[in-house]
Amino acid sequence: MTSTHPLLGAVIGTPVSHSMSPHLYAAAFQELGLSGTYQAIDCDATALPRIFNELLQQRIKALSVTMPLKESVISVLSSLDEDAVLLNAVNCVSFEGDTPVGHNTDGDGCCDALTEQGGAELSDAHVVLLGAGGTGRSVALALGRRGAHVAVLNRTQSHTDSLITRLAPAITAAGGSVRSGSVADVRSASVLVNTTSVGMNSSDSPLPVDVLHAGLVVLDAVYQPLTTALLSSAQAVGATTVDGLWMLIQQARRQCELQFGAKPTAHALREAAERELARRHK
Repeated sequence: MTSTHPLLGAVIGTPVSHSMSPHLYAAAFQELGLSGTYQAIDCDATALPRIFNELLQQRIKALSVTMPLKESVISVLSSLDEDAVLLNAVNCVSFEGDTPVGHNTDGDGCCDALTEQGGAELSDAHVVLLGAGGTGRSVALALGRRGAHVAVLNRTQSHTDSLITRLAPAITAAGGSVRSGSVADVRSASVLVNTTSVGMNSSDSPLPVDVLHAGLVVLDAVYQPLTTALLSSAQAVGATTVDGLWMLIQQARRQCELQFGAKPTAHALREAAERELARRHK
């Protein structure tokens, strides 16, 4: 982890070689006028305390966290924001002086992509959310905090029940709601979000085509391929679609704001991400 340039940031997890974070942050640093490097560091839970201490000694300013460390990283942090506490998961660490603070930007990134790229109005919206895993929980909380009414569909009902029990008080306090849903809810929804892995590098879709309609804004968190089977079917019926790369970009912009006090433009990060995806698919 040595370099002739100052280490400004890193992403940790395993495997981490696939992460887009180094490419997004390189574009962000250039646009924000920051000089330094951002590294991808392969790290499992056993190595986490040692690597985290090494990064602290290098006065790191920005840390992104990917699987499988989103929960275990909490043990080395001094503080968590409210959402990270509720979700018991961290994907972003900022440094307030010498104090590392954990955040979770996945849900807010999804909501930013829905509104900025999809034109969705989330207050009082009826949303169908596919998936109750870590990303699904983050998205449910962010939607609910914006006053959306969220119906959650997940293969394992106990995971849906756990999400609702944990997040309903905060969501209700913000004017939203969350409940267990069914495929039929899609017919009357205005927003559909897929946080499952269905469709990743495949032609599978998490929903039957006949429930999709032109009044939907559909976001698929999967971005390989960029146009998933779900998005292709949604486009065919006239729905507005938002690919998963926009969600990735928007949550990265949120991270930069927490870590450096400024947001790079979505356009700059999109260009960098598309270049890297094109390189990988040569």
